[in-house]
Amino acid sequence: MTATPRVVFRIDAGPEIGLGHARRCLTLAGALRELGVESLFVVAGDARAREWLQASDFEAVAVEPARDLAGTLEHCRARRVPVIVVDTPSRAPGYLTGLADAGLRVVVIDDLADHALPVDLVVNPSAGAATLPYRGGARTRFLLGASYALLRPAFGQAGARSVSDRTRRVLVTVGGGDPDDLTSRLVGWTARALGAVEQDVIIGPFTERSAALRVAVDAAEGRVALHDDPKDIASLMLSADIALCGGGQTTYELAATGTPALAIRLADNQTLNLTSLADAGTLAWVGDAGDADLGARIGSALAALAGDQNRRARMSRRGQALIDGRGAERVAREIAALG
Repeated sequence: MTATPRVVFRIDAGPEIGLGHARRCLTLAGALRELGVESLFVVAGDARAREWLQASDFEAVAVEPARDLAGTLEHCRARRVPVIVVDTPSRAPGYLTGLADAGLRVVVIDDLADHALPVDLVVNPSAGAATLPYRGGARTRFLLGASYALLRPAFGQAGARSVSDRTRRVLVTVGGGDPDDLTSRLVGWTARALGAVEQDVIIGPFTERSAALRVAVDAAEGRVALHDDPKDIASLMLSADIALCGGGQTTYELAATGTPALAIRLADNQTLNLTSLADAGTLAWVGDAGDADLGARIGSALAALAGDQNRRARMSRRGQALIDGRGAERVAREIAALG
């Protein structure tokens, strides 16, 4: 794009962090573009994350982790950008104050509320965000809760869906990266629990097709289709009777498409997502990635949910009632007004 950016996004992504921060910021940047506001992405660390962002039609530049604040400010000054959106768990103490002291309007996308946020705007799209003890500055505004879920337009266009009496298709996805190769185990556990069910397995851009995954695919009784970083994830979700997923951004996409889900916590910052969405009835939290008995718990949960059409229908209705897919539009309007 040749338009001058008015917003900088400072994000991180990679095999360990995954793609959740990057995906929701890309979605927000797309909503800003619809309002005529262009964005620049500043990325520390992983070169593949920068390449992935550039393939999404937004300019992305690097910053050295050791010079994060200084380098980010240099990019902002070079483009005369008035607003910065920060969505990274790696920011150092004083980072946000340094951005504000440089004259920037600062937006933070935050999942934890574990320290003061003296910024202009705080966004937490988790369903239970309003219960967190946020501390801001005198001018801080808060956009909290599922009505601000940052989902791509396709997830706001799903429409009501029917729920099959039988479970024929399961979607397996753990996010952009899978450093512990959980995917291969999920494929095997699904086949053992449900037999010849069809599985759509999403391979994130930071995930390698392991030998264990090949073995699990070959051993599965049903058909297993591997999808490398698919562009139309919404269609895969709409085709699935059940999803097995990580506990991040994907849980909101599944809710918006009305896809009943069994979710696994992959990181501590997913706890609020899983607790609040389980309370809302859109998913069941079956355990943590490191649980010794995770396979047995997933097997039992899959068999029970597959055999209970009424429960799947309830989860589907509650998900679509909670998430309308227009959160990015709402947040984009607030950010555009800052600059």
